[in-house]
Amino acid sequence: MQRRSMRICAVALVGLIALTGCGKKKGGSHDGGLGGFVSGGSGGNDNPASGPTDLPSGLPTDLPSGAPSDLPSYDAPTPSYTYSAPPTYNSDGTNDITASGCDYDESTRSFQYTLNLRNPETQSMHYSITIEWEDQNGGSLLGSDYKSVTVASGSSQTLSATSYRTLTEQTSFTCKVTSALKYPSST
Repeated sequence: MQRRSMRICAVALVGLIALTGCGKKKGGSHDGGLGGFVSGGSGGNDNPASGPTDLPSGLPTDLPSGAPSDLPSYDAPTPSYTYSAPPTYNSDGTNDITASGCDYDESTRSFQYTLNLRNPETQSMHYSITIEWEDQNGGSLLGSDYKSVTVASGSSQTLSATSYRTLTEQTSFTCKVTSALKYPSST
């Protein structure tokens, strides 16, 4: 029985030495001989950032890696972006206009001109149109009118241009659309 208690004492002593760190020390000697953990110091061959090198035995080696195979899979939706370029159009609307009836009405003392406007674009367009009556002999301006109108895609519209002026003598004149700017309508 005495031999058994000596073994227990020896095992307890070895365990105490292992726990307090008095058994192994790489390089250098202990100051004060107290054992245990020592804080601070100059380091020597010890590398405090590297973890323990003597891992306990008996740890399981068949640990699973990755996610369990029975979890449902999830596919994130792929966002779809579509970009469509704005429709192109010709900003000069003079080709969209046919005019007729260039005249002077003596009863109303007014120049008259009829404009037939057709929008060939794929979108509604706003037209800003300037009409002028000029003296055919001298080229001087006899009258003018301005029209602003919105025409739906593929639609037509008739406009009457008028400019009031009293003529005192026989005058030859011309009617013309001097500008017709068009741009997409916001309505």
